[in-house]
Amino acid sequence: MALPSLAPLLDGRPFECAEHTTLSAVDGSPLATVADSPSLLVHLALRRVRGSGVPQDVFTRAGELFAEAELAGETPELYCRRTAAATGLPSRFVADGLRSIRNGLSRFERADAAQLPPPAAGVHWVARGRTLGVVTPSNHADPHLVWARALSWGYGVVVRPGARDPFTPYRLAAALLAAGLPAGGLALLPGGRQLTETLLRGADLGIVYGGPAAVDQWAASGQVLTRGPGRSAALLDRPLTPQIADLLAHAVGADAGVRCANTSVIRTSQDVTTVAQEVAARLDAMPALPANHPDAVLPTVNAGHAEQIRRTLQRLDADGFKRHSASEGPVPLGDGSYTARPVVLSTADSRHEAIGTEMPFPFVVVTPWSPADGLEVFGRTLVLTVLSDDADLPRAALNEPLVRRVVAGPADPWTSAPELPHDGSLPGFLLEPKALLSGELIP
Repeated sequence: MALPSLAPLLDGRPFECAEHTTLSAVDGSPLATVADSPSLLVHLALRRVRGSGVPQDVFTRAGELFAEAELAGETPELYCRRTAAATGLPSRFVADGLRSIRNGLSRFERADAAQLPPPAAGVHWVARGRTLGVVTPSNHADPHLVWARALSWGYGVVVRPGARDPFTPYRLAAALLAAGLPAGGLALLPGGRQLTETLLRGADLGIVYGGPAAVDQWAASGQVLTRGPGRSAALLDRPLTPQIADLLAHAVGADAGVRCANTSVIRTSQDVTTVAQEVAARLDAMPALPANHPDAVLPTVNAGHAEQIRRTLQRLDADGFKRHSASEGPVPLGDGSYTARPVVLSTADSRHEAIGTEMPFPFVVVTPWSPADGLEVFGRTLVLTVLSDDADLPRAALNEPLVRRVVAGPADPWTSAPELPHDGSLPGFLLEPKALLSGELIP
């Protein structure tokens, strides 16, 4: 059977390309051929894409199609299998993404009403530019709601899909076009790092998801919004109970530990070893299974990625971190893929420079904390979960400039709703208020 071929999408139609690469599953088997878009195609796409006012019912219908319909010959079940095979994300969590995208697309108007202050007379919220370039990730479906929402504000959007998951943006584009999105509003251009550079420099505004290198490259640009490692953390400043240990393990390991909001640092005033051992015992119970197994809850990786993980863990061992989890690293599954088993480490050095290391599986470092350390020690943190009897700590954490969200008590760090910002305000980046004055508005 011929492999599916993912070509650049421009004006609602595939664009033939000479160069292609083979996308392999984490077990090494071929999954699809993916075009390697030339940089010149970026310039063409940015000239052609044009945004327009898209009503809410288009997005609502697109969400239904994304979750339920056969699109471009792909059923939801086939989408889940392919995406799980390519990314190593358990198929049950890919299926959760079907519902998450459907729900998110249906709530754009509600989100705007909640996040945009009602303008005064004569003031209108308008897009800061005409074109938006987006480099998407491969770890979860939810970030794709960001570029879809930009379409609702009148942007022409050019997407460079993530290398391991081109399936999600292609399926979402097919759903949007089938629901009535104008064909000229969106382009998909798969390709490598050079394409990223050309796209983000050529578009009026950009959004990039990536690791520390990508964030460092674009962080100073006022035209590019960076979405990098979450470095989400928990502050445990109360006695450890079985319920709290369950909560911490869930915050580390839920959704296979791949979310940017999964906890990767626990700072605690309690005994560090006890906390680390209790969390590790719970995470060690997670089974090692292939991504498409119905009971899989951990990500799988290919042999090369498994070796990178082992080397990183060896460096942390050499730096004096203590291992509490049972696993020594990724576990082979016998089919060429490896399960990335949970890892729990601890260190007595609460300011060790390696604290904040992010890994694409359940991974956490436990380290001491005392009130004398303050909250500045957390540094840039996407979500800080505060478990303390000090009622003032959550508010103090919220006032820390580098802490983006605070969770006080037993709520999932990734809890979302239309009115809740994720990492700052997306409308605040893509929109701006402008005045339109008429005679009757002038006193």
